[in-house]
Amino acid sequence: MSYLERIHYYYPDMLSKEESLATLVHYQSQLTNEEYDTIFDSIISHAIEGIYLNEKDILLSIAQLRNEITLEEIVEMVKAS
Repeated sequence: MSYLERIHYYYPDMLSKEESLATLVHYQSQLTNEEYDTIFDSIISHAIEGIYLNEKDILLSIAQLRNEITLEEIVEMVKAS
């Protein structure tokens, strides 16, 4: 199953940077170092603004890095929901 297919499940909101990072660590063995570092940086950048990425956000990031979805498609998906 692709990472993009997994986004249709329910994922609770994250309440802290630590929860977001714990979710990323869950997928670490499935990611390249570059993918992991890119998503790690995104989690940290968002956390500075008080925004915490949930598992769906992380899966979308993985799918985008693997060219399963474009940023424009992600934006359209968010607008539609």
